[in-house]
Amino acid sequence: MKCLLINLIVFISAVHSDRSKPLFLPQLPVGQYRLNFLGITRCVSVRSNEKIQFNWYLSKKSANTTEIKGNVTNFIPTDDSLNLEFNMSIKDSIGGWKDNAYLYKAPKACSALKVVLGDAWTPLMDGLGIYNATCPLPVGYFIASGADTNLFHSANFPKTFYYGTYRFRFFYTKNNEVYGCFIIVIELKRPWETNN
Repeated sequence: MKCLLINLIVFISAVHSDRSKPLFLPQLPVGQYRLNFLGITRCVSVRSNEKIQFNWYLSKKSANTTEIKGNVTNFIPTDDSLNLEFNMSIKDSIGGWKDNAYLYKAPKACSALKVVLGDAWTPLMDGLGIYNATCPLPVGYFIASGADTNLFHSANFPKTFYYGTYRFRFFYTKNNEVYGCFIIVIELKRPWETNN
């Protein structure tokens, strides 16, 4: 609906604009960003028989520091026989979620995650209670003592992106079966904007 409205406005503007004057179209808000973590939760469809169970939450340590705490239980090793998938939804102007805004799927889940996290891999895994992590991540119960969300700034994410609020669904799959899933809600803000 929003796209139809925008197309209609652009069409009317183009029809009524003077041909000698360039049509002004504002640029989309994009640029370097700062991550603001708003929430983390298990996926709604979580079943008790999932082989990797995430039980994480956000904890505010200070005005500028948020940590991931909780635990994860690996009933199987997180190895390269799994697929790694991300599905990002963007919050629209009226508060709804536009699903499948960005999709990412990679085979060899553990190796792919290590590449995506880049320099954040070791400190993030340590903060999540998986010390000296290598692929595969072992079977076990791991208590997250506090993984600083600022570590994600050193991950291999794009350095510029569209500003907005995103719901980031992260899951492991194998043969079209979900082995583990969690959701993070984040805001990508201009670096100078303050948290509300």
